[in-house]
Amino acid sequence: MEMLIGMELFLIFIVVGFFIIWVWALMDIITSKFQEDLMQVVWLLVVFFLPFIGVLLYLLIGRAMKLIPKAKEDDPTNKYDLLAKIKTLLDDGIISEAEFEAEKQKILNS
Repeated sequence: MEMLIGMELFLIFIVVGFFIIWVWALMDIITSKFQEDLMQVVWLLVVFFLPFIGVLLYLLIGRAMKLIPKAKEDDPTNKYDLLAKIKTLLDDGIISEAEFEAEKQKILNS
């Protein structure tokens, strides 16, 4: 009797855990941009209608198809953000004044 209760709890944890992963995969697909617009719809359908296999395929294949936003090097705000970050490192004593100046020149000359 006790073993049956343990097995039931184990199965409940597995089902709940898989449901959480399934919902996470759906939300990740909905909130992501893909290289091709149609792929978002395809992955939604695959994960929704084939929950177990769809989630596994999405984790193995689909996540690699997402667009990864790249920082524009020519963007002046990006330079200012980098300068602010290295200034914070200097103020915290993580880098020296010479390292700060070298990094600052790299950022300003790029």
